[in-house]
Amino acid sequence: MILNESLQNYLTDLGLMVPETPTIEFVKQLQAKHIERYSFNSLAVILGEDISLDLEMITQKIVTRGLGGYCFEHNKLTFELLKALGYDVQLKMARVLNNNLDRKAGRTHRITLVTIDGMTYVIDTGFGGSGPISPLLLSAHGQQKSGLDSYRIVAREHGEFDLQLLVEGGDNFTLYRFDNAIYTDADCELGHFYSHQNPNAVFVKNLMVTLKKQDKTFALLNTELITRDKHKEQKLLITTAKMLEETLFSVFNIFLEPVLVEHLFDRFLADKLVEQDGELPS
Repeated sequence: MILNESLQNYLTDLGLMVPETPTIEFVKQLQAKHIERYSFNSLAVILGEDISLDLEMITQKIVTRGLGGYCFEHNKLTFELLKALGYDVQLKMARVLNNNLDRKAGRTHRITLVTIDGMTYVIDTGFGGSGPISPLLLSAHGQQKSGLDSYRIVAREHGEFDLQLLVEGGDNFTLYRFDNAIYTDADCELGHFYSHQNPNAVFVKNLMVTLKKQDKTFALLNTELITRDKHKEQKLLITTAKMLEETLFSVFNIFLEPVLVEHLFDRFLADKLVEQDGELPS
């Protein structure tokens, strides 16, 4: 097996050893290590950067430069590695619902199905803080534990499936809905264009950065940094550009030039802080 340079760099950076034949254990390690190491974020979107879905460009951005990205980048990288290693993978598109089941959502999320020993799993390395950190069995009907969270996959009419996050109190929060149709990179390009160009897209309107580990999740949404583990959830208000710069670096290992951080603070945090407190903290 010979991987191209981009995929070899990805594999090496995660410190993974490739088994002789496809195994679910390798996929579990890949998904967990990827989500723990590479942040899910909207930074390139809100900074107006050109976001390429070319594999080499994705690897440069996520692996080499450590800048993270969003679903069309993360999940393509994972998909292409598994495919190159001989795994039976399928590209699927999903409608992000976030529990608004009547929402007329387009297919703006990319996921992967992988089949090993006759069992099919959902693989998602690009859904941020609410997403699973391990493969979820597609045919399972009950609760599936993944790190701090539990999920279930519900079969619906017309060959569709809902991925649900189980929250405290027994409620089921539907993250997204997908089907078993055939999709290609061309479908991803359409969803990608909307997600980073449409002024109403959530990634265009919000500063979002997350990292998720087995026992802890970090999520920055505009003015608030949320840290969650099995014991508690803590919230920290980001009140200055310097505080934002330090948070991006110390929590998410992302370094941005101070002038870019000032721009992000003025655009996404300053007005919200005024709305919350009536004045901008000094």
